[in-house]
Amino acid sequence: MNNEKYDEKNEFGLPLEYKKLPEFFDVHNITNKTEITNRVIEKLLSKYDVRTVLDFSCGTGSQVFFLNKFGYKVTGVDFSPPLLEIARNKVLRENLSINFLDGDMRKLEVGKFDAVITIFNAIGHLTKTDFNITLKNIYKNLNDEGLYLFDIFNLEAMTDTVVNNLSMDYKKTVKDKRVHHIQHSTINKDKGLITSYDNYIIDKIGSTLERINNKFTLQIYKAKELQLMLAENGFKILKQYGIDGLEFKEYQTINILTLAQK
Repeated sequence: MNNEKYDEKNEFGLPLEYKKLPEFFDVHNITNKTEITNRVIEKLLSKYDVRTVLDFSCGTGSQVFFLNKFGYKVTGVDFSPPLLEIARNKVLRENLSINFLDGDMRKLEVGKFDAVITIFNAIGHLTKTDFNITLKNIYKNLNDEGLYLFDIFNLEAMTDTVVNNLSMDYKKTVKDKRVHHIQHSTINKDKGLITSYDNYIIDKIGSTLERINNKFTLQIYKAKELQLMLAENGFKILKQYGIDGLEFKEYQTINILTLAQK
C-alpha cells in the first residue's frame, strides 16, 4: 500500500521522514536508546524460544537487522516505499538474505510467525478502530501461542513536563542536505492524543532554503486499556515493561512495552 492511500484513511498524519525526507529517518530514530531497546526485544524473544519474527513496522530495518545478527529469521513490512528502499539497500551492502515487503499491517497476511513486533510507537499512528483491525490481522499472522511485542507512550505518565521534554531541536547533515529540525508537542489527555508540530529548514547544496511545517498525532494508551483491547482480540498479556526492560510503573514509565500471547 502506498503512502497516499494510507494518509487518506489515517486522520493522524505522519512524520515527514516517512514521506519527503526518508534519508533522515535513521537520524531521528536510531540513537543510543535504540540499541538498548533492541537488546530488550531480543532478550524477551529468546526467553520464549522465538525463531521467526514479522516486523510489521520495520522502517529502515533497525530491529530486523539487529535480530538477524542473533540468528532470527525476520521479515520486515512497512507501508513506506522510500523507507523500504533504504532497508533493501542495506541488505545489498551487507550481502544479507532478508525479505522486506511493502504492506499495511492492518490487512497484509504474510504467513505464520513465532512473533510479531511493532516498535517506535508504531501503533500510535493508527486510530483505535484501526488498531483493533490490526490486532485481528496480527493474530492471523501468528503461530499458535505466538507473541506480539509492541511499545507505545503511556498516557498515565504523560504530564505537561514529560510532554515538554519530548521537544527536539537538532541540526544534521545527510549527503547534500543540511536540516534544522525543531519539534514541540501538545497533549489532549481526555482523548489520549499527542500532537507534534515540526518545523524543518532544509539547506540543499546548490538550492535555496526550504521551510516545511508538518503536524502529526499519536494515539496513546493507558496500560489497562491495552490489556482490555488485547483480551478482546484473543490475546493474553504476559507482562508489561518499560521500553528499557525495567519494571513497569503505572504513573512513571514513559513508554509501555507490552508482551502478549495468542
